[in-house]
Amino acid sequence: MPRKTKDLDTPFKRGEQVLTVRDIRGASQGRVGKVRMINGLSDYNGGTPWVRYWVKFDDGSMLGHVNHDDLVRPTMLREWQAREDARADAARAAAEASLTAASGDAPAEVAATGLTGDAALIPAHLLERSKAAKARLLGG
Repeated sequence: MPRKTKDLDTPFKRGEQVLTVRDIRGASQGRVGKVRMINGLSDYNGGTPWVRYWVKFDDGSMLGHVNHDDLVRPTMLREWQAREDARADAARAAAEASLTAASGDAPAEVAATGLTGDAALIPAHLLERSKAAKARLLGG
């Protein structure tokens, strides 16, 4: 039977060695420990289960309710760093795209009407139709 491959999202097993990748409640980044207990809640609707780990560190201290995203297998640290860099680059690109969209030129229709805010997003012919309906109903 072929071995299962492990990736960054593969759940840890009891007794597996882990490394903290963030500072968490009394455990600084880079501390090595072993998973002692796994607990959490499962989702019966096919979603992602809520899993937490209890980790015993080399100095004998134990920390509970540690999220999977705060731990990594020591052999996969470079892979984790590459994924975090890719996420940061994607977030930076999305922020730059939203800034350029917000500061970009307004469409010609919007510039012609001189409207701002939500009214600038409504086509001019619909605004005219609404104005005519109000005048008809209110007698103005």
